[in-house]
Amino acid sequence: MIAAALDLGSNTLRLLVAEVKDGYWRALDRGLASPRLGRGLKPGGSLSARAKQNATKAAAKFSARAHELGAERVVLAATQACRKAADGEIFVAWLQKELGLDWARVITGDEEAELSRLGVLSRFTGGSAAASGAWLSDIGGGSTEIMDLGDPDAPVVSLELGAVTLTEAFLLSNPPGRNELEALQAAVAKGLAPISSSWRGISCQRLVATAGTAATLAALSLSMRVYEPEKINNLVVTRENLEIQYLRLAAMPLSQRRRELALEPERADIIVAGLAILSGLVKGLGLKSFITMDAGLLEGILLRHAALS
Repeated sequence: MIAAALDLGSNTLRLLVAEVKDGYWRALDRGLASPRLGRGLKPGGSLSARAKQNATKAAAKFSARAHELGAERVVLAATQACRKAADGEIFVAWLQKELGLDWARVITGDEEAELSRLGVLSRFTGGSAAASGAWLSDIGGGSTEIMDLGDPDAPVVSLELGAVTLTEAFLLSNPPGRNELEALQAAVAKGLAPISSSWRGISCQRLVATAGTAATLAALSLSMRVYEPEKINNLVVTRENLEIQYLRLAAMPLSQRRRELALEPERADIIVAGLAILSGLVKGLGLKSFITMDAGLLEGILLRHAALS
């Protein structure tokens, strides 16, 4: 069947239209917009009218495109921004009714992690059989999920540590100053504290990183001019390369960073914070390299909620 999934995060709205059969999927079309639902959002506050308008416009466009391609089901899952906002569930329910979506929901951190694992394993070399000893990280705009990739029954850690929220809290100058970067790194270390105490006692042989920060880093590492998801999947990136890119991008004014991130210039203002989180994870685990994946939450939404036969 042909199905479509929408992933509504704190920074982006993503679309995947795919042909799905027996758990295997083949992409037919993709879409990306940046409504920034998490911008300026405080716990218990409401989503901004502008962000909701941008998200609605993009979701309507993506839904129409999916139907044009023959999608039998179009579904949407919303994450941290809508979990955090007082009107998040109301907005998602309204989107479902307004756009005629077959399924739409604000998912929990545990559900987000489960779907990310499912999506990653759909493209991970060797599948679940090769995932033993690997951790999976999903760094988003408003939260970071960390889990055991090979053990679906292991507990998931969902941290309120995101690229959008950290950027708004600490990176106020253009480019950010030394004191701002030091404050950012301190906040990352504090945010990772719930899992840092147990790092030494856990056997983590590999870190697999999915979502926009990791994919952007991989694309930069490959000097990619046209985004190719399958080249991002299973790419090994060294810790040294991560540090070089982090320091290089942090030193750039925003306008130059946008040019550098030509494949997704809308991520230019939050990429430094995202890389700081990824760097904190890699350092904390004592790893010299990690694996990037384009496949993740969006593909998990597709397989679990859109591709029903």
